[in-house]
Amino acid sequence: MLLQIKNLKVDYGNIEVVRGVDLYINKGECVGIIGESGCGKTTVGLSITKLIPERKGNISSGEILLEDRDILKLDPEELRKIRGKKISYVFQEPFSSLNPVFTIYEQIKEVLEDKKDTNSQIVELFKSVGLEKIIGKKNIYPHELSGGMQQRAMIAMAIASNPSLVVLDEPTTALDVTIQHQILDLIAELKNRMNLSILFISHDLRIVFSIADKIGIMYAGKIVEYGPKEKISSNPAHPYTIGLIDSIPSFEHRKKLFNAIGGRAPLFSDLPKGCKFYPRCRFRIDKCLEKEPELELVSDNHVSRCIRIAYIVSV
Repeated sequence: MLLQIKNLKVDYGNIEVVRGVDLYINKGECVGIIGESGCGKTTVGLSITKLIPERKGNISSGEILLEDRDILKLDPEELRKIRGKKISYVFQEPFSSLNPVFTIYEQIKEVLEDKKDTNSQIVELFKSVGLEKIIGKKNIYPHELSGGMQQRAMIAMAIASNPSLVVLDEPTTALDVTIQHQILDLIAELKNRMNLSILFISHDLRIVFSIADKIGIMYAGKIVEYGPKEKISSNPAHPYTIGLIDSIPSFEHRKKLFNAIGGRAPLFSDLPKGCKFYPRCRFRIDKCLEKEPELELVSDNHVSRCIRIAYIVSV
Protein backbone atom coordinates (compact mmCIF):
# COMPACT_ATOMS: atom_id res chain seq x y z
CA MET A 1 0.00 0.00 0.00
CA LEU A 2 1.37 3.41 -0.98
CA LEU A 3 -0.87 5.83 0.92
CA GLN A 4 -3.25 5.28 3.80
CA ILE A 5 -5.45 7.97 5.37
CA LYS A 6 -6.83 7.08 8.80
CA ASN A 7 -9.61 8.96 10.59
CA LEU A 8 -8.63 12.32 9.08
CA LYS A 9 -10.37 15.31 10.65
CA VAL A 10 -9.93 18.91 9.52
CA ASP A 11 -11.36 22.09 11.06
CA TYR A 12 -11.90 25.52 9.55
CA GLY A 13 -12.20 27.73 12.58
CA ASN A 14 -14.52 25.89 14.94
CA ILE A 15 -16.25 24.00 12.14
CA GLU A 16 -15.23 20.45 11.26
CA VAL A 17 -15.32 19.99 7.47
CA VAL A 18 -13.57 16.61 7.17
CA ARG A 19 -15.15 14.40 9.80
CA GLY A 20 -13.13 11.20 9.93
CA VAL A 21 -12.07 10.06 6.47
CA ASP A 22 -10.41 6.71 5.81
CA LEU A 23 -8.89 6.08 2.39
CA TYR A 24 -6.09 4.03 0.90
CA ILE A 25 -4.29 3.98 -2.44
CA ASN A 26 -2.18 1.11 -3.73
CA LYS A 27 0.79 1.49 -6.07
CA GLY A 28 -0.27 2.03 -9.67
CA GLU A 29 -3.90 2.59 -8.65
CA CYS A 30 -6.24 5.49 -9.39
CA VAL A 31 -8.73 6.32 -6.65
CA GLY A 32 -11.45 8.86 -7.38
CA ILE A 33 -13.21 11.04 -4.81
CA ILE A 34 -16.63 12.28 -5.91
CA GLY A 35 -18.92 14.79 -4.27
CA GLU A 36 -20.72 18.10 -4.60
CA SER A 37 -18.93 21.39 -4.03
CA GLY A 38 -18.30 21.94 -0.36
CA CYS A 39 -18.29 18.30 0.71
CA GLY A 40 -14.63 18.38 1.82
CA LYS A 41 -12.97 16.46 -1.02
CA THR A 42 -10.44 19.18 -1.92
CA THR A 43 -9.58 19.60 1.76
CA VAL A 44 -8.69 15.88 1.87
CA GLY A 45 -6.39 16.34 -1.13
CA LEU A 46 -4.69 19.40 0.37
CA SER A 47 -4.23 17.60 3.68
CA ILE A 48 -2.08 14.92 2.06
CA THR A 49 0.82 17.36 1.69
CA LYS A 50 -0.31 19.76 4.45
CA LEU A 51 -1.16 22.51 1.97
CA ILE A 52 -4.09 23.84 3.99
CA PRO A 53 -3.24 27.45 5.00
CA GLU A 54 -2.53 27.45 8.74
CA ARG A 55 -4.60 30.58 9.33
CA LYS A 56 -7.65 29.00 7.73
CA GLY A 57 -7.61 25.32 8.56
CA ASN A 58 -6.20 22.81 10.99
CA ILE A 59 -5.76 19.05 10.78
CA SER A 60 -7.09 18.17 14.20
CA SER A 61 -6.50 14.41 14.16
CA GLY A 62 -5.73 11.38 12.05
CA GLU A 63 -2.82 9.83 10.18
CA ILE A 64 -1.65 10.12 6.58
CA LEU A 65 0.82 7.31 5.99
CA LEU A 66 3.03 7.44 2.90
CA GLU A 67 4.83 4.10 2.76
CA ASP A 68 4.27 3.82 6.54
CA ARG A 69 5.62 7.32 7.33
CA ASP A 70 3.08 9.69 8.89
CA ILE A 71 3.21 12.88 6.81
CA LEU A 72 1.43 14.82 9.55
CA LYS A 73 4.36 14.25 11.92
CA LEU A 74 7.10 15.43 9.54
CA ASP A 75 8.99 18.65 10.20
CA PRO A 76 9.05 21.37 7.47
CA GLU A 77 12.36 20.18 6.03
CA GLU A 78 11.20 16.56 5.74
CA LEU A 79 7.92 17.75 4.24
CA ARG A 80 9.77 19.70 1.52
CA LYS A 81 11.46 16.47 0.46
CA ILE A 82 8.04 14.93 -0.18
CA ARG A 83 6.13 17.81 -1.78
CA GLY A 84 6.61 17.82 -5.54
CA LYS A 85 8.97 14.86 -5.34
CA LYS A 86 7.12 11.89 -3.88
CA ILE A 87 3.71 13.58 -4.08
CA SER A 88 2.76 16.08 -6.79
CA TYR A 89 -0.39 18.20 -7.01
CA VAL A 90 -2.26 19.40 -10.11
CA PHE A 91 -4.94 22.04 -9.51
CA GLN A 92 -8.12 22.61 -11.50
CA GLU A 93 -7.22 26.00 -13.01
CA PRO A 94 -3.76 25.75 -14.59
CA PHE A 95 -3.46 29.46 -15.39
CA SER A 96 -3.79 30.39 -11.72
CA SER A 97 -1.11 27.82 -10.83
CA LEU A 98 1.45 28.88 -13.43
CA ASN A 99 3.56 31.98 -12.73
CA PRO A 100 2.71 34.54 -15.44
CA VAL A 101 6.10 36.30 -15.30
CA PHE A 102 8.23 33.20 -15.97
CA THR A 103 8.41 31.18 -19.16
CA ILE A 104 7.12 27.61 -19.28
CA TYR A 105 10.71 26.40 -19.76
CA GLU A 106 11.89 28.26 -16.64
CA GLN A 107 9.09 26.87 -14.51
CA ILE A 108 9.64 23.28 -15.55
CA LYS A 109 13.41 23.65 -15.17
CA GLU A 110 12.83 24.76 -11.58
CA VAL A 111 11.24 21.43 -10.59
CA LEU A 112 13.91 19.20 -12.17
CA GLU A 113 16.13 17.53 -9.60
CA ASP A 114 18.96 16.88 -12.03
CA LYS A 115 20.12 20.30 -13.24
CA LYS A 116 22.44 18.78 -15.85
CA ASP A 117 21.24 18.77 -19.45
CA THR A 118 17.88 20.23 -18.47
CA ASN A 119 17.02 20.99 -22.09
CA SER A 120 16.89 17.32 -23.10
CA GLN A 121 14.88 16.49 -19.95
CA ILE A 122 12.32 19.18 -20.79
CA VAL A 123 12.09 17.94 -24.38
CA GLU A 124 11.31 14.43 -23.14
CA LEU A 125 8.72 15.77 -20.71
CA PHE A 126 7.05 17.81 -23.44
CA LYS A 127 6.91 14.75 -25.67
CA SER A 128 5.41 12.65 -22.88
CA VAL A 129 2.53 15.10 -22.33
CA GLY A 130 1.87 16.01 -25.97
CA LEU A 131 3.51 19.45 -26.02
CA GLU A 132 5.71 18.83 -29.06
CA LYS A 133 4.53 22.13 -30.58
CA ILE A 134 6.42 24.22 -28.04
CA ILE A 135 9.66 22.23 -27.99
CA GLY A 136 12.48 24.73 -28.52
CA LYS A 137 10.26 27.75 -27.82
CA LYS A 138 12.07 28.80 -24.66
CA ASN A 139 10.50 32.26 -24.48
CA ILE A 140 6.87 31.16 -24.42
CA TYR A 141 4.79 32.32 -21.43
CA PRO A 142 1.69 30.72 -19.85
CA HIS A 143 -0.72 33.24 -21.37
CA GLU A 144 0.41 32.21 -24.85
CA LEU A 145 -0.88 28.67 -24.34
CA SER A 146 -4.45 27.39 -24.54
CA GLY A 147 -6.11 26.01 -21.40
CA GLY A 148 -5.43 22.44 -22.48
CA MET A 149 -1.75 23.16 -23.16
CA GLN A 150 -1.43 24.92 -19.79
CA GLN A 151 -2.83 21.84 -18.07
CA ARG A 152 -0.42 19.61 -20.01
CA ALA A 153 2.42 21.86 -18.80
CA MET A 154 1.18 21.47 -15.21
CA ILE A 155 1.09 17.69 -15.62
CA ALA A 156 4.64 17.80 -17.05
CA MET A 157 5.76 19.67 -13.92
CA ALA A 158 3.94 17.17 -11.72
CA ILE A 159 5.65 14.11 -13.22
CA ALA A 160 9.08 15.71 -13.67
CA SER A 161 10.41 14.26 -10.41
CA ASN A 162 8.93 10.79 -11.02
CA PRO A 163 6.57 11.00 -8.01
CA SER A 164 4.89 8.02 -6.41
CA LEU A 165 1.53 9.81 -6.14
CA VAL A 166 -0.15 12.57 -8.13
CA VAL A 167 -3.16 14.38 -6.68
CA LEU A 168 -5.39 15.72 -9.46
CA ASP A 169 -7.93 18.22 -8.16
CA GLU A 170 -10.62 18.59 -10.85
CA PRO A 171 -7.96 18.91 -13.58
CA THR A 172 -10.48 19.10 -16.45
CA THR A 173 -13.10 21.45 -14.99
CA ALA A 174 -12.02 24.59 -16.87
CA LEU A 175 -11.62 22.77 -20.20
CA ASP A 176 -14.05 22.07 -23.02
CA VAL A 177 -15.27 18.50 -23.57
CA THR A 178 -12.85 17.63 -26.40
CA ILE A 179 -9.83 18.82 -24.42
CA GLN A 180 -11.15 17.05 -21.32
CA HIS A 181 -11.02 13.73 -23.15
CA GLN A 182 -7.49 14.43 -24.35
CA ILE A 183 -6.29 15.23 -20.82
CA LEU A 184 -8.00 12.13 -19.40
CA ASP A 185 -6.39 9.95 -22.09
CA LEU A 186 -3.03 11.52 -21.24
CA ILE A 187 -3.48 10.85 -17.50
CA ALA A 188 -4.45 7.23 -18.15
CA GLU A 189 -1.48 6.72 -20.47
CA LEU A 190 0.98 8.22 -17.95
CA LYS A 191 -0.52 6.13 -15.13
CA ASN A 192 0.03 2.90 -17.05
CA ARG A 193 3.46 3.81 -18.42
CA MET A 194 4.89 5.20 -15.17
CA ASN A 195 2.91 2.97 -12.77
CA LEU A 196 1.64 6.17 -11.11
CA SER A 197 -0.71 6.20 -8.17
CA ILE A 198 -3.40 8.86 -8.57
CA LEU A 199 -5.94 10.53 -6.33
CA PHE A 200 -8.49 12.03 -8.74
CA ILE A 201 -10.85 14.59 -7.16
CA SER A 202 -13.95 15.56 -9.11
CA HIS A 203 -17.65 16.41 -8.98
CA ASP A 204 -18.24 14.69 -12.33
CA LEU A 205 -19.06 11.01 -11.88
CA ARG A 206 -18.76 10.28 -15.62
CA ILE A 207 -15.15 11.43 -15.67
CA VAL A 208 -14.21 9.40 -12.59
CA PHE A 209 -15.92 6.29 -13.99
CA SER A 210 -13.72 6.64 -17.08
CA ILE A 211 -10.40 6.70 -15.23
CA ALA A 212 -10.60 5.43 -11.63
CA ASP A 213 -10.02 1.91 -10.34
CA LYS A 214 -11.78 2.59 -7.04
CA ILE A 215 -14.21 5.34 -6.07
CA GLY A 216 -15.02 7.07 -2.80
CA ILE A 217 -18.32 8.96 -2.66
CA MET A 218 -18.07 11.89 -0.23
CA TYR A 219 -20.89 13.78 1.45
CA ALA A 220 -20.86 16.27 4.32
CA GLY A 221 -17.23 15.59 5.17
CA LYS A 222 -17.35 11.79 5.19
CA ILE A 223 -16.98 8.90 2.76
CA VAL A 224 -20.49 7.47 2.38
CA GLU A 225 -19.61 4.72 -0.11
CA TYR A 226 -16.33 3.22 -1.28
CA GLY A 227 -15.43 0.37 -3.57
CA PRO A 228 -14.20 -0.79 -6.98
CA LYS A 229 -15.55 1.23 -9.89
CA GLU A 230 -17.44 -1.74 -11.30
CA LYS A 231 -19.36 -2.31 -8.06
CA ILE A 232 -20.14 1.38 -7.54
CA SER A 233 -21.48 1.73 -11.09
CA SER A 234 -23.44 -1.53 -11.29
CA ASN A 235 -24.55 -1.97 -7.69
CA PRO A 236 -24.59 1.38 -5.83
CA ALA A 237 -25.45 0.92 -2.16
CA HIS A 238 -26.00 4.46 -0.91
CA PRO A 239 -28.91 6.76 -1.84
CA TYR A 240 -26.51 9.63 -2.61
CA THR A 241 -24.54 7.48 -5.06
CA ILE A 242 -27.78 6.38 -6.72
CA GLY A 243 -28.82 10.02 -7.06
CA LEU A 244 -25.50 10.97 -8.64
CA ILE A 245 -25.71 8.11 -11.14
CA ASP A 246 -29.34 8.96 -11.99
CA SER A 247 -28.26 12.56 -12.68
CA ILE A 248 -25.83 11.54 -15.43
CA PRO A 249 -27.20 12.52 -18.87
CA SER A 250 -27.88 9.45 -21.00
CA PHE A 251 -28.36 9.24 -24.77
CA GLU A 252 -30.58 6.19 -24.35
CA HIS A 253 -32.83 7.98 -21.85
CA ARG A 254 -32.71 11.44 -23.43
CA LYS A 255 -36.52 11.70 -23.52
CA LYS A 256 -36.88 10.96 -19.79
CA LEU A 257 -36.75 13.55 -17.04
CA PHE A 258 -33.68 13.61 -14.81
CA ASN A 259 -34.20 11.90 -11.47
CA ALA A 260 -32.04 14.53 -9.81
CA ILE A 261 -31.25 14.84 -6.11
CA GLY A 262 -33.57 17.35 -4.47
CA GLY A 263 -32.41 20.07 -2.11
CA ARG A 264 -28.87 21.16 -1.32
CA ALA A 265 -25.94 19.78 0.59
CA PRO A 266 -26.08 20.93 4.23
CA LEU A 267 -23.83 23.57 5.71
CA PHE A 268 -21.16 22.17 8.03
CA SER A 269 -22.33 24.67 10.63
CA ASP A 270 -25.86 23.21 10.51
CA LEU A 271 -25.65 19.48 9.87
CA PRO A 272 -28.85 17.47 10.38
CA LYS A 273 -29.18 14.82 13.07
CA GLY A 274 -28.52 11.19 12.28
CA CYS A 275 -27.74 10.45 8.65
CA LYS A 276 -26.57 13.69 7.04
CA PHE A 277 -28.25 12.77 3.75
CA TYR A 278 -31.64 12.24 5.42
CA PRO A 279 -33.34 15.50 4.24
CA ARG A 280 -32.65 14.64 0.57
CA CYS A 281 -33.01 10.86 0.66
CA ARG A 282 -35.78 9.05 -1.19
CA PHE A 283 -35.27 5.89 0.93
CA ARG A 284 -35.37 7.58 4.35
CA ILE A 285 -37.18 6.20 7.38
CA ASP A 286 -37.51 7.58 10.91
CA LYS A 287 -34.73 5.33 12.21
CA CYS A 288 -32.24 7.21 9.99
CA LEU A 289 -32.52 10.17 12.38
CA GLU A 290 -31.30 8.24 15.41
CA LYS A 291 -27.58 8.29 14.67
CA GLU A 292 -25.12 8.68 11.80
CA PRO A 293 -24.47 5.25 10.26
CA GLU A 294 -21.06 3.60 10.23
CA LEU A 295 -19.60 2.13 7.05
CA GLU A 296 -20.94 -1.39 6.54
CA LEU A 297 -19.71 -4.09 4.21
CA VAL A 298 -21.81 -4.58 1.08
CA SER A 299 -19.50 -7.11 -0.59
CA ASP A 300 -15.75 -7.62 -0.92
CA ASN A 301 -13.98 -4.23 -0.77
CA HIS A 302 -17.33 -2.43 -1.10
CA VAL A 303 -18.74 -0.47 1.86
CA SER A 304 -21.64 1.95 2.38
CA ARG A 305 -22.78 4.27 5.17
CA CYS A 306 -26.50 3.43 5.17
CA ILE A 307 -28.79 1.40 7.44
CA ARG A 308 -30.95 0.32 4.47
CA ILE A 309 -28.24 -1.33 2.34
CA ALA A 310 -30.13 -4.61 1.96
CA TYR A 311 -33.25 -2.83 0.71
CA ILE A 312 -31.40 -0.44 -1.60
CA VAL A 313 -29.36 -3.08 -3.40
CA SER A 314 -32.49 -5.18 -3.91
CA VAL A 315 -34.49 -2.37 -5.56
